[in-house]
Amino acid sequence: MRKVLLTVLLVTVLMVTGCSSSEETKTLTCTRNATVTTGVRMELSYKATYKGDYVELIETEEKVISDNESVLDTYKTSIESLYSPYKDVEYYNYSVDVSGDTLTSKTRIDYSKIDTDKLIEIDSANASLIKDGKIKIDDIRTMYESTGATCK
Repeated sequence: MRKVLLTVLLVTVLMVTGCSSSEETKTLTCTRNATVTTGVRMELSYKATYKGDYVELIETEEKVISDNESVLDTYKTSIESLYSPYKDVEYYNYSVDVSGDTLTSKTRIDYSKIDTDKLIEIDSANASLIKDGKIKIDDIRTMYESTGATCK
């Protein structure tokens, strides 16, 4: 009877706590603020969620702030052109919005599910980051820091 109770207790504990992997999910956040030209500022924020050495999700928010509507329209056209080849790629989401004096561009790329071969097919430069279908968090950190971003 004691063995049965011990077994039931053990099974109950495993069911409640679940079986977890030894690698925990972590987040790398990088930011950068810059003045592009007179009257044009940028606020850039990048968040990479990773497990072990590999990126699972990247979320970005890039803001261009200017009181010149023509400047914002030019940036919007450029950004939409840059992202348009990815519009039908599943797990690659982006939006570009202008509200008042701020253009906000957001991306969300789920690297745990996305077809990385498709990303390389769209732009061969993606192959510099994607190795065997995965992206290393150290490579992402290096890329963002090379642009002047501060990562933590």
